[in-house]
Amino acid sequence: MIEKYFKKGVRFRWQKPTDVYGPQDGTIVDGVRPTAPLVYIGLAASVDPVLHTTHVSTLGLQMNGAIQHKWLDYAPGRTARVPIGPYDVLTGFMSGCIITRQYQAGVNYVAHVGTVEANPAVNQRVKQTYAATIDMQTSGFNPANEWNFQELRDIQRDMGLGNPPRICGLVTTQGNFFSVAFINETGNEWVCLGCKPCVAVPGLALRARLNL
Repeated sequence: MIEKYFKKGVRFRWQKPTDVYGPQDGTIVDGVRPTAPLVYIGLAASVDPVLHTTHVSTLGLQMNGAIQHKWLDYAPGRTARVPIGPYDVLTGFMSGCIITRQYQAGVNYVAHVGTVEANPAVNQRVKQTYAATIDMQTSGFNPANEWNFQELRDIQRDMGLGNPPRICGLVTTQGNFFSVAFINETGNEWVCLGCKPCVAVPGLALRARLNL
């Protein structure tokens, strides 16, 4: 479960996969593209207090070691999904999309409901299409809701970093939800701002939220 690696101040080398564009028709799309390496490259000057007393090797981090995970695409206007496992699923960047865990036809999936900013017609289509598939076993969360602007700005100022913070959703193979904040330091180098556990919204409440 890779959430243990996402402490404030842990630095990574990473090229985020590009978003997947296509018809904004609300359909549910499968497919797994190669996951870009997420590689530990050291610590920033300002770090989580835990890292002042705990060597990163105790977390399982090794210099230039890859963090094994599966990437889930953001497909604007559609819902992208991937089977859970063998690795935890990371997806983003998040600004308000719902991420779900769902069991269908013998497979556990993580899905990214691909809403689009400032496009109500597309959002209604993609949300209602996916809502129709939700049952009592489905659960979900909104990773962007776990952080507020001032909180991220305070962390950003503390770390002396100027680029906009970015948020990713994380679903572990154990079915736990997390919201992870990163900031681009330079080039393909990123600094983690922190990781928060998230409360799951259960099936019927999740369906009602998507059908608004």
